[in-house]
Amino acid sequence: MLKSLLAAVVTLALLTCPFPARAYEKTILKVGMGDPIDSEMGAIGTRFKEVVEARSEGKVEVQLFPSGQLGDETEMIQNVRAGNLDIAVVGIANTVPFVKKLGILTMPYLFDDMYDVVRATTGPAHDLLNGYAIREGGFRILGWTYTDYRYISNSRKPIKNLNDIKGLKFRVPQSAILLACYKAWGANPVPISWAETFTALQQGLVDGQCYGYITFLACKFNEVQKYITEVHYTYQLQPMILSQRAFRKMSPEMQTLITDAGRDAQEYCLAFQLVEGVRARQRLIESGVQIDQLEDEADWRSAAISQVWPEMETFVGGRAAINAFLSAIGKKPWK
Repeated sequence: MLKSLLAAVVTLALLTCPFPARAYEKTILKVGMGDPIDSEMGAIGTRFKEVVEARSEGKVEVQLFPSGQLGDETEMIQNVRAGNLDIAVVGIANTVPFVKKLGILTMPYLFDDMYDVVRATTGPAHDLLNGYAIREGGFRILGWTYTDYRYISNSRKPIKNLNDIKGLKFRVPQSAILLACYKAWGANPVPISWAETFTALQQGLVDGQCYGYITFLACKFNEVQKYITEVHYTYQLQPMILSQRAFRKMSPEMQTLITDAGRDAQEYCLAFQLVEGVRARQRLIESGVQIDQLEDEADWRSAAISQVWPEMETFVGGRAAINAFLSAIGKKPWK
């Protein structure tokens, strides 16, 4: 019911949104994504496709390639930078080797709530991060995929306190910050590519992983993971990035079309995540997954902030960069 209502609302918005008729050239845009089509990445990609094709009256075709069909996310970022791929939707951690200041978004307990998350991806904060991406990365951020908190799952036992997590092996992305965070909690983080994650869980190479409910369900992790703990240490954001080389070759009308469609797709993705995240959580419970809350998250927060922030300060561009971002989302500086 909720899904149908959401679809009806966004379809109406798409059809009734006024936009001028333009003389667009026949163009094909390829969009690579690491996650399945029924994930949040798929939601932002599908919405982007609908908007671009509708407003260009079909002259601009958007082709979607989910589930890593165009390579892993690092490969896709490299191809976007080189101008060999138009657009990619990727995990924020995978952009950090190219734009270190984007790593600020992965600092543990950066956000207090969803209001902080939205402020981080709109207005002055978005402009700040997009500027870094253009100048240092060779790509621009068209929009943001909201993918929920990186909840911790495992196949061994319920995790309700720091003692429960000690010694367990967790798959994490190639992120120095997430590695440091899990080590601060006493766990054993293992960097494994996203494409190899399900196999690693299935074969017992690691005990668990961390992701939001929609993608957890889309990737069928509930077949190999029976325990989830709601830890709010990092909110997973996945930027939709556009090749700066491709952008410079576009007409002003095309640039406006793509930029506006990215913003529209981001807004849709937020609504999608808020609605479908609740549904996915319930479906996981019905499938037999046990979802727990922490006894006291203050212990986790204290361990992560006291150890990871000082250790990773220079990794994300220094304290001045961190405080510039905090100021952009209306938070006090880190002293």
